[in-house]
Amino acid sequence: MERSVQNLSDEQLCTLAAAGDDAAMAELIKRIMPLAGAKAAMYDHADLPREDLLQEGMIGFITAVNTYDPEKDASFRTYAGVCINNRIVSMLRRRRSQKNIPPEMVSSIEEEKNNMQDYSSDPQEIFSEYEDMLRLRALLDENLSEFEKNVLLYRAKGLSYDDIAAKLGTSAKAVDNALLRARKKLTQKNR
Repeated sequence: MERSVQNLSDEQLCTLAAAGDDAAMAELIKRIMPLAGAKAAMYDHADLPREDLLQEGMIGFITAVNTYDPEKDASFRTYAGVCINNRIVSMLRRRRSQKNIPPEMVSSIEEEKNNMQDYSSDPQEIFSEYEDMLRLRALLDENLSEFEKNVLLYRAKGLSYDDIAAKLGTSAKAVDNALLRARKKLTQKNR
């Protein structure tokens, strides 16, 4: 069965995975894990370990599997990328707003993960997060210039194009172009 799911589209896999097909979920995770890793790496300078960001992103992925509507005009990969990114950003925003809240009142990612429904396909069983992070770091180092990486990191922190341009001593247009180049390079590598 595993061999047959490899030939299915992401959208077909999503439909099967949402219906409880473990082989389809495993294949979909294999395909989406590099994207989730790339999204987590965008926030590498946040005050959380990248592994926590990746776990949060994978929760967004599971949400995407369960809420994807093939009738909309987005591919599953695009939709999953948005869900993953939104989940990470929401978690970072919650974390920033909770800085003055006593630690005992803040729930951890692990607690949240334990409250999630068990989907039988654990991403940690399929891929070692450590190996994924190494591959992601290599992907960024091999494919992006230092300028593109800096622009990507500042943008991930929520800085505007103008703020990034001021920090790097360049124009907002150069920032925009660098982000477009980085996105194109990373998208081509993930295909």
